[in-house]
Amino acid sequence: MREAPMPIRKLKPAQLRRRLDPAHLPFKTTREVTPRRVTLGHQRAIDAIHFGLSNHMKGFNIFLLGDPGSGKTSILRKLLIEKAKRDPTPSDWIYVYNFSDPNCPLAYALPAGRGELFQRSMAGLVQELKRVIPKTQEGERYLELGQKIETTYRKKEERALKDLQRLGRENDLNIELVSGELLIQVVREGQTLDHEQFELLSAKERQYYETKVRKIHESLSDYLRLQRKLEREKQERIRKFEHDQILKMTEGIVDDLKLQFKDVPKLDVWLDQLWRHIPEAFREYQKAQEDGDSGVEGPMAVRPPEFHQFRVKLLVNNKDTVGAPVVFDTNPTYNNLVGCVEYQEQYGMLNTDFTLIRAGSLHRANGGYLVIQVNDLMKSIFAWDALKKSLRNKEVRIVELDIEPRARATVSPKPEPIPLQTKVILIGNYEAYYFLLNYDEDFSRLFKVKAEFDDVVPLTRDNTVRYAEFIARLIEEDKLLPFHASAVARIVDEGSRLAEHQKKITARFIHIINLVSESNYWAQVEGSEVVQGQHITRALKERSFRTGKIEYEMYEHLREGSVLIDVKGSVVGQINGIAVYDMGDHAFGIPSRITARTYVGRQGILNIDREVRLSGQIHSKASLILVGLIGGLYAQEKPLSMAASVCFEQMYGGVEGDSASCAELFALISSLAGVPVDQGICVTGSVNQRGEVQPIGGVNEKIEGVYRICKARGLTGRQGVVIPVQNIVNLMLDDEVVEAVERGEFHVWAIRTVDEGIEAVMGLPAREVHKRALQRLQQFKTALE
Repeated sequence: MREAPMPIRKLKPAQLRRRLDPAHLPFKTTREVTPRRVTLGHQRAIDAIHFGLSNHMKGFNIFLLGDPGSGKTSILRKLLIEKAKRDPTPSDWIYVYNFSDPNCPLAYALPAGRGELFQRSMAGLVQELKRVIPKTQEGERYLELGQKIETTYRKKEERALKDLQRLGRENDLNIELVSGELLIQVVREGQTLDHEQFELLSAKERQYYETKVRKIHESLSDYLRLQRKLEREKQERIRKFEHDQILKMTEGIVDDLKLQFKDVPKLDVWLDQLWRHIPEAFREYQKAQEDGDSGVEGPMAVRPPEFHQFRVKLLVNNKDTVGAPVVFDTNPTYNNLVGCVEYQEQYGMLNTDFTLIRAGSLHRANGGYLVIQVNDLMKSIFAWDALKKSLRNKEVRIVELDIEPRARATVSPKPEPIPLQTKVILIGNYEAYYFLLNYDEDFSRLFKVKAEFDDVVPLTRDNTVRYAEFIARLIEEDKLLPFHASAVARIVDEGSRLAEHQKKITARFIHIINLVSESNYWAQVEGSEVVQGQHITRALKERSFRTGKIEYEMYEHLREGSVLIDVKGSVVGQINGIAVYDMGDHAFGIPSRITARTYVGRQGILNIDREVRLSGQIHSKASLILVGLIGGLYAQEKPLSMAASVCFEQMYGGVEGDSASCAELFALISSLAGVPVDQGICVTGSVNQRGEVQPIGGVNEKIEGVYRICKARGLTGRQGVVIPVQNIVNLMLDDEVVEAVERGEFHVWAIRTVDEGIEAVMGLPAREVHKRALQRLQQFKTALE
């Protein structure tokens, strides 16, 4: 006959769940609540962000880390907008033609809004040149000076021709200039002979005149050389005349530009270079016009746009920016981050120039803030290295990646790098942060500020009101039904459930957003004008049903008996542990049979799952802790003379964690002492070598999982779950479980030590169980002797 068990902590229904009383809320519905964009907790992270944003030393960029849905991006956006408004607006950036090295465009910074003005001014300059220069060239004074040059060189050429004609007459030859070519004819007896008449002469006469021609041949060559020289001199003189005249007539126009933009450093030097190139650019323009009219170049001709050296690429325009720019780069590829040079296809060839340079997000955020999701950044090859290099060198350099060979008609520009003054904020999870911290030597030097967001915050009256204000904002933005105080209270309770703590609530608002939307839907389905508490409950149950296919299938195996589990009766060396399966969108607990066998031998305790490598590192550690604990209990005076094995039955996917170590220990002690374990009582909890029970995770899912299988098999009033006492504060059980406990159909016990657990699952005082175990060990020792 069993002795009466010593009292252990059987939890009361009120301990199994904290409920927020709707009557304690300062409103009846959310119509009475002011909608707000709330910040719930995260003070540590907010302080870190403020520190990082205000610290302008090199490397004090920020990494925001926390779980998805914790509001990191929303809070950051709000803080950045507030900070950016107080910051000065950064400069515009332009690229212009480099007259010294056309392949390397020059970068200039102009005050915000002045970049666009300069671009328009340069376009206006081109139009002014097209108007003023031709008009001046058609003027009387211009034509007179040009004609004077023509006349001067014509006279020189005429004098040279007269000297040559005189020499010809002396040698019976007539020399004339016809259509730019010299015509030489024989003069015989005062008559000029044509070619046919010359051929009728005798051979002796023809030879005579040919000798005369050879005699003046050198003079003919000298004249032709002189003619070409004079033509070159004339063209050079005309070119210089036109060049000087164009410079003279445009000097004032360019000076006006220099005066207008005198506040831009070194821009006056570039404008001087541009002014000196106006004559050449205008000649190219005129030639292009003439060739275009005559069709000389043909349809396949590729030439740069007119006055292309005068064009301005407005790379960054901050005209409409108030304060510092805030850029969220949602597609941080290499080209989108540091910029690139684009190409245009013409007749199967790719052409480009500096006006096709495209700014990257680093350019647009220069002087402000750039926000990037780490996961997006790491998906793009070369982007992470490009970002590090830009931050390290404090400049943005556009370098083309020659990943794919392409036929090009022009050389790709190599733009001058632009100085970088940007605060970069990366957003990511814990895995990304610690991976970069441990494996990238540049990371800790470039991202010195860690802003870590809270997953949970204390459950206070203020935070409860903030929950209501947040819900009211969602209602206002999405045009939802108003929420009754009972619905808000139920959402706060779910926040504690997600936080796994009766005195805390989750700060991951993504779950709250989804729950609000789903509850609104079910209220509309039922035709309610206000979302009530029961609609929250229904939304949770419907979601669990939608996402619970795997859970349903596993419980089917338990109900059908294909997976062996007992929830009634008592068995020696057998106990039910509890496993939690987290599928990402749905977590649930499943009871799992654990068995132990003890027998004569000296091999010690063998964990079968560990031996076949189905055990994770934490579970393997827990198994070794059990060896130490068993030795501490039963081998203080004599060596442990036993062999034992322990195993998770029908567990094929691996075992990890230490939450089953209490159950494994009780199964071993039950087998050793020969005392049966109540199969209706499942156990969860880890244990240390001193026999102290330690808290575990997933306690709510575990208890609810056991309850469901016990309910399916038939509640006896003796069934329940043993948990660590430290997990009482984590209990936020489903209403159905709490009601079953109220009716005495199900129970939850909390233990601090192994001995309390032994009494709960075996129904005997722990000292009696240990006594029987020692007696059995003595029998093993005797058998070995």
